[in-house]
Amino acid sequence: MKKTTKLFKKIIFFLKKKTNIDSQQIEVTSLDKLFIFYGTDKASNVKNQYDVNSKQIVGHGYSKFYEKHFASLRENKFDLLEIGTWFGASSAAFAKYFYNANIYGIDRNFKFKYKSKRIKFLNCDLTNYNDLTRLEKNIRGKSFKIIIEDGSHILSHIIKNLIFFLKYLDNDGYFVIEDFNAPKNYNYLNDCANSELFFDEILSNIKNKKYFNSKILSQSQQKYIFENIESVNVYKGIRKESDIAFLKKK
Repeated sequence: MKKTTKLFKKIIFFLKKKTNIDSQQIEVTSLDKLFIFYGTDKASNVKNQYDVNSKQIVGHGYSKFYEKHFASLRENKFDLLEIGTWFGASSAAFAKYFYNANIYGIDRNFKFKYKSKRIKFLNCDLTNYNDLTRLEKNIRGKSFKIIIEDGSHILSHIIKNLIFFLKYLDNDGYFVIEDFNAPKNYNYLNDCANSELFFDEILSNIKNKKYFNSKILSQSQQKYIFENIESVNVYKGIRKESDIAFLKKK
């Protein structure tokens, strides 16, 4: 039944009309303006995209941090991977901002509503072994200049995604983790029953190359992270859960 349901959703997804951003003429003055235009909560000021009747402003204010690290890459040709796309608003914004880059988006849901010659959507539930195996086949031989972790925000998922995707990151590339303190702010996102450190503590240990107790990350995996991460920069956005980290690979 689950396979049938997923197949049906996949068929509907491919048949559904999508917005072609390649034909949109937009003056790009800043990444934040693009985030606002497409409606992603990475912006400084955007309405709740999950409730069309809400007037709530939900922007995290991450734009300035992205531009601080990535403005110099605007003209470059590279691959960007975004984990957790929902409707695809930020993927569309990144495609417009990095106008020579290829954008890959991963999400377990079939809600992505944009299309472009430079955007590829990959349906994947990263907690499902078969999906993960299929994803590895799809991105085999690929490496990404930027990988953005904006998925479920469940603590174990954040930790597992870091070790799984780090090997796909270019040298001198950036692994970005959004809302990493969400499990500390919202109990339902902390699925580790105090068996794992919160992610701000993990980041501190990565920065200081200090081993820590973990049921998810073995000592050899921690060693791999320590050896491959050159720097860790953490910033605070607008809301209480608006924490973003930029990990630069050596």
